Amino acid sequence: MTELDISKDFTIDDIHKIREYNWEQTKNLSPKEQSEYYKNKAASFLAEAVITPVTKNSETKMVM
Repeated sequence: MTELDISKDFTIDDIHKIREYNWEQTKNLSPKEQSEYYKNKAASFLAEAVITPVTKNSETKMVM
């Protein structure tokens, strides 16, 4: 599987396609390389969706 083809209706079959695609991409990678692969994919998704992740080191204030 070289290309990921997701339907516009996004079904359970699409989830299976994504899992299979990621497995094909990472099956020969070391655990460290797999971790980097998924971190890069997540960062790419967040950037495309214009989402700023909150890290554990961020200060948060609780309002009571």
